[in-house]
Amino acid sequence: MTHTPGPWHMSQREEYPLMVESEFGAVAQIAPFGDPDDEDRANARLIASAPDLLAALLSLYEHCSMVHKHWGDGSNQHEADAAIAAGLSAISKAKGE
Repeated sequence: MTHTPGPWHMSQREEYPLMVESEFGAVAQIAPFGDPDDEDRANARLIASAPDLLAALLSLYEHCSMVHKHWGDGSNQHEADAAIAAGLSAISKAKGE
């Protein structure tokens, strides 16, 4: 993957707006023109959690695929298959595929 490696965290210093950063530097700038509000902070938390969310989704997909492969088609309900498809779509979107 080509995104900045995690973990990411929120930070705010007096001379900068609300930021999402990693050990490698800034990842995103939130509310650059004024004081951040609750929605800005919520957006920053969501952005900061992106690497963790992607890792969890990848792990969940791998586990579900393994169960499906081992136990066969009868082991998954229609809803589980839809969830796996949605997870694959989200993983592809996060990877820019």
